[in-house]
Amino acid sequence: MKKEEIGYLQQQIRTARDRVRRCTHGPKGEEYPQRFLFSRIKGYVDGFLDKSQNSRMVIMPGFRGVGKTTLMAQLYSSYEDCFEHILFLSVEEFHSLFGGGINEMISAFENIIGEDIEAIKKPVLVILDEVQVDPKWAVSLKVLFDKTSNVFFCCTGSSAVTLQATTDLARRAIFEVMPPMSFVEYEMVMNNISVSSVLREGIFRAIYHSRDYQEVLNELQLLQSEVNKCWSVIDRHDVKKYLSYGTLPFSLLMPNELAVYDAISLLLDKVIRYDLPSLGNFDHDTLGVVKQILFAISENDTTSLAALEERFSINRLTVSNVFDALEKAELLIKVPAYGSNMTVARKPNKYLFMSPAFRMSFFNITGRGDTYLTRQGRLLEDSVASHLYRDFVLRGQGAIRYDSAQGGADFVLQIMNIKQVLIEVGMGKKDVKQIMSTSKRIKSDYNLVFSDNDLKVDEDSKTVFVPLDYYFLM
Repeated sequence: MKKEEIGYLQQQIRTARDRVRRCTHGPKGEEYPQRFLFSRIKGYVDGFLDKSQNSRMVIMPGFRGVGKTTLMAQLYSSYEDCFEHILFLSVEEFHSLFGGGINEMISAFENIIGEDIEAIKKPVLVILDEVQVDPKWAVSLKVLFDKTSNVFFCCTGSSAVTLQATTDLARRAIFEVMPPMSFVEYEMVMNNISVSSVLREGIFRAIYHSRDYQEVLNELQLLQSEVNKCWSVIDRHDVKKYLSYGTLPFSLLMPNELAVYDAISLLLDKVIRYDLPSLGNFDHDTLGVVKQILFAISENDTTSLAALEERFSINRLTVSNVFDALEKAELLIKVPAYGSNMTVARKPNKYLFMSPAFRMSFFNITGRGDTYLTRQGRLLEDSVASHLYRDFVLRGQGAIRYDSAQGGADFVLQIMNIKQVLIEVGMGKKDVKQIMSTSKRIKSDYNLVFSDNDLKVDEDSKTVFVPLDYYFLM
């Protein structure tokens, strides 16, 4: 064990409180609110301490900038007095300084406390940030998990850590993906406005788990007064801020929108430089055009592989691999065409951004950020795609497709092989033309239009017009 590595760890332990405070408090000493995911992570740690459950490892994937480090720092603060030892370490920083990984970090810790990790008798909390930097992270965590029952591991990593986890580790760890902020979280963090979980869950249940369109309408009508009460304290201008940049927690600390989009550009550079090479075999020239490919998607989310091949002089297989890597990195959400395998193979995938802030940053870079009003529908579509991905795809509760026919619906949501719902999205007033067009080819139980229309139904198309006031409170 190198003396420098032990010295580094000693310094990290000694300065942990100050480092954590920089993550959990603002420049004026204000404490940052906790994301909704925090209570779930805390529940696992509480269960470990009171021995009410057997979970001893949580791995939290998420793309860069989504707030993973802040949540881990808040966890450290919550348990500072509950454990014999708490380690809060960046695997990324340790690797860049010493070239080592998790095994070397734990060995240094064992040297400091004077005993092997398997000999520890009192509970210890180990928080490891950005574990994917260590190529052997999955094997290392599995071995450590099996060595002791008195250490709880909380780990963060890029979105790809779920894909890189071994079967053995997947059986030992709980994976909790950290998504971009919802509008409700944005209001909580920015304006200290809380929306009850009862209302949020009630809206979700009414929209997606009703038997038919009439029940959707009836259930939403019962919630109307509560929804109106919420919007009496929410500034409606916040919707624009949220769609433009408010899904990313770090943006809320920036002095202006220009600084936000500069930070997003740097974030994308880091993903391309550090994350994508671990997700695919890309040469320098290919990585050099990834941002241009993302810009092409920001303008036209169903651009064909053939068109991109011609535009960037990269063969379509490589372009396809780039999209696959961007999907694994959770920058993009792939929405395949609806239909048979043959149909899907012939039609281009639709790619939407996991955060509408990514799309808006490209508009800003090209000097088109001031065209928000003409592009807000695209940002809303990103938001809805992220919502459907988070609440159905990630949870294994459903799948999303799109109607590739001209003038078709934005989404075809399949829920647990139980029901199928067509969804159309738009700012301003919408009609049912696209829903009607798709329903001639694709059967559905009922249909939804998320828009600025009043709450109402179109019986001929089995469609409920769900005002955006409801959507943003889910």
